[in-house]
Amino acid sequence: MHAPTDSVPGSRPVLMRLLVRSWEYRRPQLATGMRVTAGVFNVAIGVALLAAAPWVGPLAALAALPLAGAALIFWTARRLQASVQS
Repeated sequence: MHAPTDSVPGSRPVLMRLLVRSWEYRRPQLATGMRVTAGVFNVAIGVALLAAAPWVGPLAALAALPLAGAALIFWTARRLQASVQS
């Protein structure tokens, strides 16, 4: 016998399955706080690399890595909070 389709939870996107661990769904406030802290740290590193552009020259383009990582971290934290609230 098959389960009714209206009670089956939707599958998570592949990116969420790769980035969010199962314990983060059990403690979403802690996980979101940790992710926001890591995102702010990545933004600070990216801004510091951009500010050092006169000294490091073309290596300042490496600032894109922590800034992109921060965007991914913030996106994941937002999706995690939204999935727990719904």
